[in-house]
Amino acid sequence: MQFEVVIIGCGAATPTLRHRPSSQAINWCGKWFVVDAGEGVQVGLRENRIPIQKIHCVCISHMHGDHVFGLPGLIGSMNLYGRKESLTIIGPAPLKEFLWNCLRSTETHIRFEINFIVPEEHDAVVVMDWGESSLKSVPVKHRIPAFGYAFEFKPTKRNLIKSKIDLHQLSRSEILALKSGQHMTREDGTFLNPNELCLPLKSSLKYVYSGDTRPCQQLEQAADQADLLYHEATFTHDLAKRAKETGHSTAREAGQVATRAMSKRLLIGHFSSRYKDESKLLKEAEEFHENVLLAHDGLRIALKPE
Repeated sequence: MQFEVVIIGCGAATPTLRHRPSSQAINWCGKWFVVDAGEGVQVGLRENRIPIQKIHCVCISHMHGDHVFGLPGLIGSMNLYGRKESLTIIGPAPLKEFLWNCLRSTETHIRFEINFIVPEEHDAVVVMDWGESSLKSVPVKHRIPAFGYAFEFKPTKRNLIKSKIDLHQLSRSEILALKSGQHMTREDGTFLNPNELCLPLKSSLKYVYSGDTRPCQQLEQAADQADLLYHEATFTHDLAKRAKETGHSTAREAGQVATRAMSKRLLIGHFSSRYKDESKLLKEAEEFHENVLLAHDGLRIALKPE
């Protein structure tokens, strides 16, 4: 069982020699997701050895170019490499027309199915679930309709202690019942207690991606006690007015959001190209949250349920 966040790009607005525009690859319980697809996303995926044919879903936060310009090329390459499995794309309503226009104009004839999901603009909703995991879209506050995304793993089944299976000659139905937490009494009167035969239930995991946003209540609620919150920190706080005008956040505001949400770790990114020394942004966020990481292209963060 694997949970990993890979930063493909963490720059704002335009590609630079330091950072690609926004994009992440996320392995969540066996499924690969791409979250935002700025320019250079394909090169970043290759550099980080993430096979594009194994990508299950692409999530787009909003329709600004630094978050979507890499998507048509990514889809085109999937097609050239002979993809047959369907692909799910989640994002704002205009995304479908944008993508089809790009593919049609370049005579890119897709030979696999694409399923579009348009999130709810006013409420956080589950847009996908599988096994004990779910993906939720979260409306955030930007200049145009925009979404964050929350990945959550909530285990409901325990693992049996292997030695107990042979010791009690457990049947398949008993194993399934015990893993679900059911107490059982056999016909001979033997009592089977899941607390004695199973390992403790693993802890839940949550990763929340902000997209481009001003500090907002919807995101704070989604990030409640998150194991990791990625929050944009485009500017230092001396440019707070500029941040507000452009629908972005400062590093200070990112730290404040993470603290109010009681997120365990904060990862900041979407840096303006004006900053050659991003440690200024890190120090500013650290004044308000005790566990802050600075994003960089190629950063990999593994999350593990206890």
